[in-house]
Amino acid sequence: MDKKFPMTKKAWIGAAAGVCLLAAVIFLLAGRTPPVVFDGSMTTDASGAHMEYRVLDREISARLDLTAGEELKVTLAHVSGAVDLTVGMEGREPIYRGNGQKNAGFILKITETGNYRVSVTGHQAKGSASFTRLPGGEE
Repeated sequence: MDKKFPMTKKAWIGAAAGVCLLAAVIFLLAGRTPPVVFDGSMTTDASGAHMEYRVLDREISARLDLTAGEELKVTLAHVSGAVDLTVGMEGREPIYRGNGQKNAGFILKITETGNYRVSVTGHQAKGSASFTRLPGGEE
């Protein structure tokens, strides 16, 4: 003879809580991979700083010793997303700040000798940025 045991409301709540607990444990044990915030490369040498990125969702920066009379050629090649650019010396107003940049190419005149910080902050960006030193008046 087949007996049926109907589940009470309390039993349903207990079963649902058990399923939720099991799902939470599986999620925690599986681990979560943190999102990629930078996938690319950056080189800094006597000619300047050059950055290429397949994924940029944070700030990357480099330091350049620049001399008054030099120029800094800035080139930004955009594939996707957008970037903010900043060029300046620590503790001073930047000589350049551009937000939401996509493609750019321009020259900044260096009027004061010092250690400059060039930074690129990406917003789901893909592309490259280049900061090339030029002796005064060259292009």
